[in-house]
Amino acid sequence: MSSTTDVISHWSTLIENFNISPQGFYSEVTKAIERRQLPKARIDRISFKESHLLSAKREYLRVSCRDFYFAICGAPFGTGFFVSYWLLEQPAGCLAVMFPRLAMFSRPWTYYRIDTASMFQTATHSAVLEVIDTITSSQGLRALPEAERKPVMKAFLQ
Repeated sequence: MSSTTDVISHWSTLIENFNISPQGFYSEVTKAIERRQLPKARIDRISFKESHLLSAKREYLRVSCRDFYFAICGAPFGTGFFVSYWLLEQPAGCLAVMFPRLAMFSRPWTYYRIDTASMFQTATHSAVLEVIDTITSSQGLRALPEAERKPVMKAFLQ
């Protein structure tokens, strides 16, 4: 996974008695994102180590668009189902990795780039919420309260 310095926003919730498999959740989120026809978006599954080199892997849904990607997690946890996502910057090229200050000049935070990240987040976030709302409604569960529906954004211009 990327470092936490690459994180643009994060969101998570635990939904009690939410009954779906991670694969079923990812399939529904994929359909919801595809309906939105996001330009240049790619969707695939990736695995991240849970901790150290020999630890188990956890599958995530990755949604990529231009310089950004989401790592979306859906997993049973106790009597509930945990959903989270991380909006991250795509890894920089070789030169930017070797010379981190170079990335600041190659991909500066312009209004256009901030708006692109915001549009991508808004569309993907609404797709995830649409799936959660559809499933909670069909299972007779309470809807997520407004306070649990908001992502935490990183400050862009510091």
